[in-house]
Amino acid sequence: MWRAMRRSHRVALFPLGVAVWIAASAVAAGRASPGAWRDHLLAGRTALGDGDLVTARAELTALDSICGGHSGAMYALAQIAARSGERNAMLRWLEDAARTGLERHVADDTSFAAFANDPSLQAMAARLLDNGRAVAKAQVVTGLYDAKMLPEDVVWDATGKRYLVSSIHWRKIMSVTSTGVVEDFIRPARADLWGIYGLALDAARGRLWATTAAEPSVAEYEPADSNRTALVQFAMPDGRFVEQIELPRDGAHHVLGDLCLGPDGTVYVSESIGGAVYRLTPGSNTLTTLVPSGTFVSPQRPVLALDGKRLLVPDYARGIAAVTLRTGEVQWLAKPRTLASGGIDGIYALGADLIAIQNGTTPHRVLALDLDAAQTKITSWRVLEQASPDLGEPNHGVLVGRDFTFIGNSGWDRVGAADTLVTPPGTAPPVLLKLEKVSPH
Repeated sequence: MWRAMRRSHRVALFPLGVAVWIAASAVAAGRASPGAWRDHLLAGRTALGDGDLVTARAELTALDSICGGHSGAMYALAQIAARSGERNAMLRWLEDAARTGLERHVADDTSFAAFANDPSLQAMAARLLDNGRAVAKAQVVTGLYDAKMLPEDVVWDATGKRYLVSSIHWRKIMSVTSTGVVEDFIRPARADLWGIYGLALDAARGRLWATTAAEPSVAEYEPADSNRTALVQFAMPDGRFVEQIELPRDGAHHVLGDLCLGPDGTVYVSESIGGAVYRLTPGSNTLTTLVPSGTFVSPQRPVLALDGKRLLVPDYARGIAAVTLRTGEVQWLAKPRTLASGGIDGIYALGADLIAIQNGTTPHRVLALDLDAAQTKITSWRVLEQASPDLGEPNHGVLVGRDFTFIGNSGWDRVGAADTLVTPPGTAPPVLLKLEKVSPH
């Protein structure tokens, strides 16, 4: 995924803490024909900005209903109820918000000032604040030592017994052993190898795939390269360059971000700005469109469903969808009302279930998502890690058996409004963290 989009250009819907401004801007720019949920989202945001609480309430209630529970809408509806003097409705919506496990600072929110001395509101405020408590189960595998590297993705090279970690800022891929030896594996020998984002290792065919994009967070960024992005293939085990497939420049902002592999070697790539999903079939040198631009708001790291006929895609603004590979049809997975499913950066298959990196919420979390056998709905969820000292803003990971290794303290919270990386003296470097023996439900 392209993090600068998610971070620097992410403006909270109302004060909700869910990445939705991109949805609103895409609609306003006329680039997309949004689904009903995005229509309600934009209308609710606009109405609140105009102070029209009646319209905002109607639009956000519809949004919450369509999504099967929308954490941002829940909290905004509690704010609207409080500002309207409706105590019971306020507490009911706050109860819903609390059950998502997300942290809210109700005591500092002037929307609730009229009920500040209400014992029920005070108890709810304490509960919402307690949602931010740490859950610390992961162990540090190794430090990555360089606070400027801006790591994005990690894969496991079983042959070389090492992790390969991409660096956006330094435009390279590193080899990292479990004993902490960090070495350069692929350096930017080409001018058109920009920041390295997603990785996918095809061990059966001896290929490493990566996405690359020219963005201001990349060292030696050249503005003339702006909006250039590509899928790159390297040979294993030496990292020799094989080919680069660039997405055509059309004047719009595109970043090929995340990717995964099919068993036949097909590469599936999400495009985090335009909302498209592409695929590259074996033997082809052209990316073809699976899901057209504007369908998603910001698709992140996908994974193939067990049936081999669908691609599960997390949209950062809403949740997880299933894309039928034959037709490109998109269907959203049903979920528990308590699951705040926005802000998911990547998903990883553990049998029929999923592990999700969720860095677009407060607190940042790693979740286990239990699915039904057909992978048509999320049946339950639980927190594996959140708000722990080394977690910081987590990033992508890799499953090796049932052990899940992922990037902690990635540094994306230091990418500023101009999409540039800020690294003050004393900044803690990223780490690789491991959750051992993650169990499916």
